[in-house]
Amino acid sequence: MDGHAEFGEYGQDIVCAAVSGIAIGLANATETLLGVRIYGEVDADSGGHLDCQLPKGLAPDVEERVRLLMEAMATSLQSVADEYSSYVKITENTR
Repeated sequence: MDGHAEFGEYGQDIVCAAVSGIAIGLANATETLLGVRIYGEVDADSGGHLDCQLPKGLAPDVEERVRLLMEAMATSLQSVADEYSSYVKITENTR
C-alpha cells in the first residue's frame, strides 16, 4: 500500500482508517495467530506505505493459512475500493 486516501482531514479520514485497519489488522493477525510476519520494517515517514509478502519456505499448511488471510485482506480492501473508488485504487503486483 502506498499513499493516503485523502477522503477527509487527517485524523478524520474514515477511508484511510478502514484501509489501515484492514491491512494492519490482518498483518498482525497473521503474525500473532500463525507466527508469520508478512510485512517488512515499518517507517513512520513512509507516506502510508505497507508492503506485505508471502515468505518463502513455509510449511504447506502454514502457507495455505497465510494465503487465506492475505486473500481475506485483499477481499476486504477491494470492498472499500469498490465503495470509495475515487479514493482507493487497487493494482496487482506479481513480483
